[in-house]
Amino acid sequence: MNSAKRYDLVVIGGGVIGLSIAYQCALQGWTVCVLEAGEIGKGASWAGAGILPAGATVQALDPLEQLRALSHRLHPIWAEELLEATGIDNEFRRCGGLYFAITKAERATLLANHSWWDDHGIRYERCSAKQLQSVHPVLPQLATTYRETDCWWLPDDCRLRNPRHLQALEERLRQLKVDLVSNTSVQDFRVANGSATQVVCDQDLCVEGRRFCVSSGAWAAKLLSKVGTPTGIMPVRGQMILYKTPSPIFSCVLNEGHRYLVPRDDGHILAGSCEEEVGFVVETTEEKLRELDDWAIGMLPVLSEAKRVKSWAGLRPGSFDGYPYLGKTAGLENVFVAAGHFRHGLHWSTGTGVLMQQLMFGEETSIDLEPFRVIRGNATAIG
Repeated sequence: MNSAKRYDLVVIGGGVIGLSIAYQCALQGWTVCVLEAGEIGKGASWAGAGILPAGATVQALDPLEQLRALSHRLHPIWAEELLEATGIDNEFRRCGGLYFAITKAERATLLANHSWWDDHGIRYERCSAKQLQSVHPVLPQLATTYRETDCWWLPDDCRLRNPRHLQALEERLRQLKVDLVSNTSVQDFRVANGSATQVVCDQDLCVEGRRFCVSSGAWAAKLLSKVGTPTGIMPVRGQMILYKTPSPIFSCVLNEGHRYLVPRDDGHILAGSCEEEVGFVVETTEEKLRELDDWAIGMLPVLSEAKRVKSWAGLRPGSFDGYPYLGKTAGLENVFVAAGHFRHGLHWSTGTGVLMQQLMFGEETSIDLEPFRVIRGNATAIG
């Protein structure tokens, strides 16, 4: 990286949100630098499961559903573009999703979802044991294990493999001459005449830019508070287990409440997850992993014979109202924010990349970003 260079855009945060924004802007010819406190693409974006729930196929009124629908439409386009440019298959698959309701509360939730799916043009159908057999022979075990369960099939749910997607984005950015700087933590902004001119990093490094975008996930609030922009972003820990079977045993995503099993093409299976407000503690715990292991084997008994490869934790960037922050900071016209996507960062990353590029280019955005404005109620600074 040339520290004397003045970039069109400096992105703070090398997760899927930051990389997607850098990708969109670099495609438009901007000079871009990405600064990441750890390793590029190895934070919460890497730690997730890669579930892409079906988006609305009709005009949605809810801004979150508009963002989800836009992102869902873009994922297959990005997957094809990245594969062609880099040769890396991110394993985007329109695999479908099975939703199981075992408890009374889960049944009530799924029943309530029917009208919501109808309103948004999302296809669904009730799934019998015979239909499960057609998806894959191992899945009727679920119907046998949970005889009283309700099961619903959403054919337009998709999945992708997080690490592969991040690898493809990173490789494409290098092709586009984006400077990717890892293990470099941004400490503060230098400001002159109401605009940021540089970011001050550790190791006595300063990076100059015409625009800056804070996309550092759960850590974004700390940096933003230094420029008088409080947010409600907070870290929410999730934990995961990775299994390996000799060959793939199912291809769709299995959901029960907030937990899920996600297959990979090579026989790996992810089990997740939980939601814990424990600050910036990233470590796994024996208690949660045991609960998750028991649930996964209870859902799919064949996993008791599978190899348990590894487990890990990640910090999702939660927000107080469930809406991510997409827009300008309060006092600095050239500092933007794209953070607070909680469990949906990977899914909403494509739409976020496009919207932030449009915003920073001064274009009309594909959806109204007012509901995602950075300054809104109940935001408190996190020091």
